[in-house]
Amino acid sequence: MDSGEDFQATHTPFELSKYEGAYEVGRVEILSALIPSGQSRSAVDVGCGPGFYTKLLAARGFATTSIDTDTANLASAGRLAAETFQGDAVEVLAKLPAAKYDFALALEIIEHMPRSRGETLLERLHRLLAPGGRLLLSTPNRLSPERLAGYYWTERIRRKAVWRAWDPTHVHIYTSFEIIRLLRSKGFEIERATGYDYHLPLPRLGRVKLGVSRSSAFPLNRFGFNLILECVKR
Repeated sequence: MDSGEDFQATHTPFELSKYEGAYEVGRVEILSALIPSGQSRSAVDVGCGPGFYTKLLAARGFATTSIDTDTANLASAGRLAAETFQGDAVEVLAKLPAAKYDFALALEIIEHMPRSRGETLLERLHRLLAPGGRLLLSTPNRLSPERLAGYYWTERIRRKAVWRAWDPTHVHIYTSFEIIRLLRSKGFEIERATGYDYHLPLPRLGRVKLGVSRSSAFPLNRFGFNLILECVKR
């Protein structure tokens, strides 16, 4: 797959406009390149939002089940989804048939749950995937330089709010090692871990780039602000 050409062909500038700044556009580009061809296969898009990835899955040939709490999001995603379900993702997954799906997306969702709830999410994703089924998961990383600065400068020195990786609705932010251990304990093999966005926010200097934007090489891949994990059901 030529990820650059495929990305441009699949996404229009209008669609990408909702992703503010180079950070989100770069992350979308990485994730888009990791979604395989799905002809005659099924996928589940957990926390689908307005359907950005549901559209991509459909374009790749997947019959997609899209899940979200928001009716407007599901109305948008439903134009290309094979089926949609409204409700809490963990509860919806419990009602789906076991071993049916070949591919699952769980992008920027597990950090919005307490750790115990995140464990249940992974258990239910494992249950619904067919043998050899694949999971693509992304989440912020508590081991990133961004968090290091957030902890020491914002929390310890300035005594401001707890670092939440740019989003106050985040509940539990994992370290890269923690989420990888958890995935393995729930029956997933990690095929590749990609770290994305390496910068250090410094007072009066802003976001200082550290010379790399993404890496799949250990140990550097464990320290990106965003962690993208390609997993296979054991």
